Amino acid sequence: MSGIFGVASKTDCANDLFWGTHYLQHRAQDFCGLALDQDMNLNTHHGLLKQQFSPERLSSMKGKKGIGFVSGVRQPISELSRSGGMVLGYDGNIINYKEIKDRLLREGSTFSGYASPEKVTDNVLISNIIARETSFQKGIEALVEQIKGDFAIISLTREGIYASRGWGRKPLILGKKNNSYAVASESNSFVNNGFAIVRDVKPGEIVFIDDEGIHEVAKLDLQPVKYGTFEWIYTSHPASTIDGRNVAEVRKNLGKLLARRYPQDADVVSPVPNSGRWHAIGYAEEAGIPYAEIFIRYDYSDRSYTPGEQEDRDKEAKTKLIPVEGLIRGKRIILVDDSIVRGTQTLNQVKRLREEFGVLEAHARIACPPLMSACTYGKTTKKDEDCIARRMPVDEIQEKLSLNSLGYATVEDLVSAIGYEEDKLCLDCWKI
Repeated sequence: MSGIFGVASKTDCANDLFWGTHYLQHRAQDFCGLALDQDMNLNTHHGLLKQQFSPERLSSMKGKKGIGFVSGVRQPISELSRSGGMVLGYDGNIINYKEIKDRLLREGSTFSGYASPEKVTDNVLISNIIARETSFQKGIEALVEQIKGDFAIISLTREGIYASRGWGRKPLILGKKNNSYAVASESNSFVNNGFAIVRDVKPGEIVFIDDEGIHEVAKLDLQPVKYGTFEWIYTSHPASTIDGRNVAEVRKNLGKLLARRYPQDADVVSPVPNSGRWHAIGYAEEAGIPYAEIFIRYDYSDRSYTPGEQEDRDKEAKTKLIPVEGLIRGKRIILVDDSIVRGTQTLNQVKRLREEFGVLEAHARIACPPLMSACTYGKTTKKDEDCIARRMPVDEIQEKLSLNSLGYATVEDLVSAIGYEEDKLCLDCWKI
């Protein structure tokens, strides 16, 4: 998973670039990077953007065009091709990664800095494929012919910024303020930066951005178009608008649908923060039950779903939530969360509520259907067997997690809450 941001301006854009990238930090925390057109140098680091780019360091970075990344791998990367130099990065996943990597190596491609083939990352393969062609457009055309997966890509050149979106699972949106133009994974990047939404990059579209505006280069006919359903359920920031649908509103709608589908007498409705918050607000409003956050998420914790290794995810999940005893003891509680993958963290928190804090009843409402398969488009669940719903039916999950009741949203609920037809939504995670 990655957050990507690019900006082209008639004046220095380093400040806009930094803050636009910063507001995507929720998408990834492992690596960060900025590149500006004045020197086309990469500045990539391990860790959070604000930790690695101090105000003093940022003041020394100049340029009128730039791209920035927060990512699970080191981005951006640079490439010299027949069409000139470029700096590139992406959000997405190549399902047939090994097949493409092995073919490129057989054909004589080299990957500088990678002594072991196992270390070569997706973005390096994508950059290599695009750089072989005579233009960015031709590179994207070659890419979509070769890969299985999905992507959103931006590339910095001396002339401006190219951006392209694949089949739709990875969001990409365009913005404008005064004489500056931007592209981002989410519109959350625009709000405090003073940019207004222009429109989404359409699936299959390639655009070029410079200080004169946003120009469509090509529109590839990629089928079938599939929007990333989990962006609305979990990944994106609540302030973002993804493909015309505000994330907070979609989550509230899902919560209301859960309340209608699974009514329950209780004393309090609480999210599992932060991703369950807007789902829970919708549930509480529809059910007429008081809303309270019985867990306080510690502000200096990261998202427990984004680390690449399961051990790191478990550690983050165990430490980020602090129960508020005064809101819990002797209460009947409805917990609302975005999803259940393995069930380990839900079980641990419910056991704490019962054994340490005297909760009378614990009910759970989940804002998506039971997850049946690992996502192949860039999420961190690696194996189908990781999904508890694949191993046991809902009534057994309820018993295993020590819940009084358990209700999942349905595909029909997702369609209704988001407002797109079912055939436009990627639903692979909920299918065997």
